[in-house]
Amino acid sequence: MSLVGDLEKLTSTIIERAKDEARNIIAKAREEAEEVVKKAVEEARRKAEIEASEMMRRRREEALSRRRSEVAKARADAYRRLLDHKEKLIEKVVEEAKKRLQNIVESKDYERALVGMLKEAVKVLGGGMIEVKLNKRDARLGLSLADIAKEIARELGEPVELRLSSELGDFMGGLMAKSLKVEIEVDYTIEGILERKWRKLRSEVAKLLFSEED
Repeated sequence: MSLVGDLEKLTSTIIERAKDEARNIIAKAREEAEEVVKKAVEEARRKAEIEASEMMRRRREEALSRRRSEVAKARADAYRRLLDHKEKLIEKVVEEAKKRLQNIVESKDYERALVGMLKEAVKVLGGGMIEVKLNKRDARLGLSLADIAKEIARELGEPVELRLSSELGDFMGGLMAKSLKVEIEVDYTIEGILERKWRKLRSEVAKLLFSEED
């Protein structure tokens, strides 16, 4: 065989081997690429499922949170309406009490009650010189302050002198009494008495109107 022929044969053999090796490399590269793509697709799918699950969880939690918020708001609104309703009922009772007090002030028994309040006020002040303030209507009742003073003095065992104030009071009924000796004034007006008793009265009215289950 000639040298040229040998070289051509050798060259042809090398080329074929190179082709075979290239085919093997390409095939292996394709397999590796397919495996990489498969893993990437699987990872992408897994991440997508996780993200979807997380999104669903967040949306579910957001929905539950909105639900709780709506329920809490509804309860707060209902409780506020209930409190408003109770407050209106209590105020209605108080207004009714004021009307009845007005009726008492205008009754024939009021003068005796007024004298009783005056006696209590003087005893609280401890006697002495007391200035009494009445409203315009009560000032016209013509109470005998001298006789009342003597009666209280006997009960207290202390001198008592009652003087009608020249200033008329702007109140429903009752009186203001002021000790001229110690400059102390006590409020025995209808409004003052009602205000002092208001907290206890309000509590009692609430208990009467509403059970614990409300």
